[in-house]
Amino acid sequence: MQAATPAPALRPLGVGDILDRVFNLYRGRPLLFLALAAIPYFVFVLVLGVLLLIGAAGALATFGTRFLSGTQPTPAEIAGIIGAAFVFGLIILIAAIVIFSTQSGALIQASADRYLGRETTIGAAFRAGLRAAPRIFGAGLLVFLGLAILWIVLLAIAGVLTAVTQQTAVGVLAFVAASCIGLVVTIYLAASWLVAPVVVTLEGIGPTTALDRSWKLADGHRWRILGIQLLLLVLQVVLSGLISALFIVGLSQDQTVQVIVQQLVNFAANIVWAPIQWAAFTVFYYDLRVRKEAFDLQVAAEALPTPT
Repeated sequence: MQAATPAPALRPLGVGDILDRVFNLYRGRPLLFLALAAIPYFVFVLVLGVLLLIGAAGALATFGTRFLSGTQPTPAEIAGIIGAAFVFGLIILIAAIVIFSTQSGALIQASADRYLGRETTIGAAFRAGLRAAPRIFGAGLLVFLGLAILWIVLLAIAGVLTAVTQQTAVGVLAFVAASCIGLVVTIYLAASWLVAPVVVTLEGIGPTTALDRSWKLADGHRWRILGIQLLLLVLQVVLSGLISALFIVGLSQDQTVQVIVQQLVNFAANIVWAPIQWAAFTVFYYDLRVRKEAFDLQVAAEALPTPT
């Protein structure tokens, strides 16, 4: 007989239970989660620094020579600098998408492994995150395009009503109504697609399929999803505010020093918070599966000893 693998204590969870399990995961392997959150930030800063140095060197070579010779740069040289700046910006954007999509996938994978009682490593988590990164970005892009189309249509309708009636009061009411409708629908869609990155990473499916599955998992639980999002937001703001206030007040009253410290504290707070956010979404994903698909019974069955 093969030794049984202990099954995790899966059951339907309340909002407080979800956060309790998230912090237990964090406390269990803090260095793992901090490394998965911090390494992508440092890689991005390194890439950004190298690209800015290259861009600055190119601009200095062009304008510095002109300045020393006392001549003005030509329109072609100025256009070249603008074009190079656009290319550098595009490269930075692509780098940010790849790096932070990988970070999200790695944190999700590590959270899932730890939650289900499996061991993991930094390298294994990053490999899973890198595989999931294109699909995570694809799902995010679809969500962005959907919301953009929604707002464009609503504002366009408000603009047409304003033009047709040519009355300021009607125009104001139309734009207020469009904004309210857009906000409500945006919140509804955000709740419906909250666990899409988790679905993409853990189930290995495409962006559109993941959005559809996330929608079905969220059905009937959107108020709970909004409650978790609101609680996480409040907790993040409170903790970040307390940490910032302590550091800024305690270190120096100099305005420049305060600005520098504020940026460093924000950077550190983002690193510390990222594992909490993605672990919360991951635990909630499993909670939805327990409620809708009896995932707890499935895991318990898989953990039973099997004959050899």
